[in-house]
Amino acid sequence: MEVASSSDGSKLVAITLNIPNTGQGFIYTSTNSGVTWISNNVPNNELWYAINSSSDGNKLVAAVYGYNSGPNTIFSSANSGFAWETNDAPNNYWRSIASSADGSKIVAVTQGGGIYTSQTDQSPQLNIAPASTSLTLSWIIPSTNFMLQQSSDLTTTNWTTLTNVPTLNLSNLQNQVILCPSNGSGFYRLKTP
Repeated sequence: MEVASSSDGSKLVAITLNIPNTGQGFIYTSTNSGVTWISNNVPNNELWYAINSSSDGNKLVAAVYGYNSGPNTIFSSANSGFAWETNDAPNNYWRSIASSADGSKIVAVTQGGGIYTSQTDQSPQLNIAPASTSLTLSWIIPSTNFMLQQSSDLTTTNWTTLTNVPTLNLSNLQNQVILCPSNGSGFYRLKTP
């Protein structure tokens, strides 16, 4: 069995390598730190060998080592394991798999020592949390650099790049910027440099 976790430990994913006398393994997920587990909707007859998770637990990747009815492949889920799809990975004996914090970069290793990487472009999610006199803007550590920008009007193209340096919150692997907003309205976005 192999297990992966979100950075805060609330979302878990586990694989059983091979159930005796069945030739297959299963993937299970938990959204409450392992108190309860559900079996995921994954293809039958798979011999799951490796699993990994993004830091928020939403993006999962699982590698098949010995596929009973087809090629050895890699599967991914963008919704915490509720739905899975195959990736365009070569037919190999996958031994290990890793994911970046935002889930956009995957590295997989084969039995013979081959190393494969895959990167997808993803739109980051900007989170906002109000406090009594400030706002905390945060986003998962991305595989791509982003600038935080602000505008007072969504109908214009006048976005200003903020000079506040993000701090890394190690408990959730998110960059954070704390702002003291004015009484006016403000809009924020992340943009690639």
